[in-house]
Amino acid sequence: MSQEISKKVLISLILVPIIASMGIITFIIVVNLPEPNQDESLESKIQSWMTDAQIPSLGACIVINDTVVWAQGFGDQPDLDTVFMIGSITKSFTATAILQLYERNLIDLGRNVDYYLPFKVRHPNYTTSWVTTEMLLTHTAGLSTNLMWSLEYYFNNETITWINENLDLGGDIEIWEDRPTLEQFLNGSLNPGGAYYDDYNWQSRPGLYYRYSNAGYQLLGYLVEAITNQSLIDYVQENILDPLNMSSSGFYYEDFLNNNAIPYEWMYNFSLPLYGYNFEYPLYNLNVTGAGQIRSTIPDMTKYLMACMNGEYNGIQILKTSSINLMQSNIIPLSGTSAEGLDFIGYGYGWNLYERGYKGHGGATPGYSADVFFRKTHGGSYGVVLMFNRGSALIYDYMLINTYLPAINGLLLEEAESLFQQALSS
Repeated sequence: MSQEISKKVLISLILVPIIASMGIITFIIVVNLPEPNQDESLESKIQSWMTDAQIPSLGACIVINDTVVWAQGFGDQPDLDTVFMIGSITKSFTATAILQLYERNLIDLGRNVDYYLPFKVRHPNYTTSWVTTEMLLTHTAGLSTNLMWSLEYYFNNETITWINENLDLGGDIEIWEDRPTLEQFLNGSLNPGGAYYDDYNWQSRPGLYYRYSNAGYQLLGYLVEAITNQSLIDYVQENILDPLNMSSSGFYYEDFLNNNAIPYEWMYNFSLPLYGYNFEYPLYNLNVTGAGQIRSTIPDMTKYLMACMNGEYNGIQILKTSSINLMQSNIIPLSGTSAEGLDFIGYGYGWNLYERGYKGHGGATPGYSADVFFRKTHGGSYGVVLMFNRGSALIYDYMLINTYLPAINGLLLEEAESLFQQALSS
């Protein structure tokens, strides 16, 4: 196998949740999992699933209209101020930043992004097909899910060294002595002849079809930087986190040293009673600001949930109602079932659309999982947030993705709908 093909396989195994290990999947799915007693409390049911899933720590909440009606922490780090990475839920923050610029007439969503950038973004085989901001927002720009050298860019050298020494991912991640800026990395990855270019980075003609792309949201993040002349981190801090008083949210673990949830992923070992064990990762930072770098807490994410679900939080709007409606509209129809067990119906700008009017997004980074879901009705709205510190990003975890996530999210959504119906009838 060539080095290039090995690299592509490694990227797929690590960063794209594909079912590649059919042997272990067939073996694992015969495990008997007890269903929680329906008469138990929500807390008992969640704790039961946590025990089955060996989830070390978990935080969750339920919001009805503009009120947090239930919030609870569980496990080794049960404090609600525990900080978890939210992974790809970050994309909704990046999309919000883009829509804020749209409201200020600083960007045209249908215009060629070359107009705003210091380099061109063109598929080399379709040079007359422009990439627009809307294509990036809706994952239809023709980009791959992750760029060829994304692992080397996402992780710093200290983290890469730890991964290479402790995890068998089918090949080592290369260590770079000179790390490029985001502009250098994107320019070098998307244009033939660039230092990081590979044909793999472009998958289809821009605008042809949906392909989920972290690369596209990295480019959106850089688009914000190019237009505002400030880092995406500073922009999000000043225009989203600060207005919503999300004081326990940010991008780097060093800012929350005493409150970070310890990341774990499941290390399979079929000679053990549970067929494996939780393997602790060191705290780390991801260099993927536009696509998956934000960290937050349950209390902070309830504020963001209400701002997105109700159009405001505590009288503060981060977007006009018309922009929120646009973000959450069905722009790209989709089908299939999410890892959380809900059927997709489409994608907006940074938000998935699901059956029965649910909207939301999931997030997965090494050692962390997170979900946000909400539903708006004529009688009001309700939503849930779930975060815990067992992930499936570096080691694919079939049971977590296909059993535990749907089960726990299902419990939360069922309870949220029940409480919402009670509120309507009271």
